Amino acid sequence: MPLTLQRIIETSQGTLGQFTLEDSTTLYSMERMSTGVHPRIPAGLWEMKLDTYHKGGYPAYEIIVPERSRILIHVANLAEELEGCIAPGKALGYYLGKLAVLQSKAALTRLMSSLLGAAQDYLTIHDPL
Repeated sequence: MPLTLQRIIETSQGTLGQFTLEDSTTLYSMERMSTGVHPRIPAGLWEMKLDTYHKGGYPAYEIIVPERSRILIHVANLAEELEGCIAPGKALGYYLGKLAVLQSKAALTRLMSSLLGAAQDYLTIHDPL
């Protein structure tokens, strides 16, 4: 079963969603808006490969998106900290007065452990209904 991201709402402070892991665990997500600088990637089925987040020096999954590079799932709290990437979180809240995902490092650790040993890794993204 691929990793699933259901986008819930797009606000002026970013796009919020929920990851569903193979064991039905739910994590939250933060992305940029669908327009503007470094917009979020389109909904669809995307291949992922294990890579490294160079700024943080830790393993992270890259989402393979044609005509874009280095689209990763990595630790962040705010949409403005992302350049088309996706940040996982264990909770939603506010950080520096802005809508954010919280406990991002713990959420990424959980997400990475759920993908460990998978033969192929895919991310399915659904936009709000």
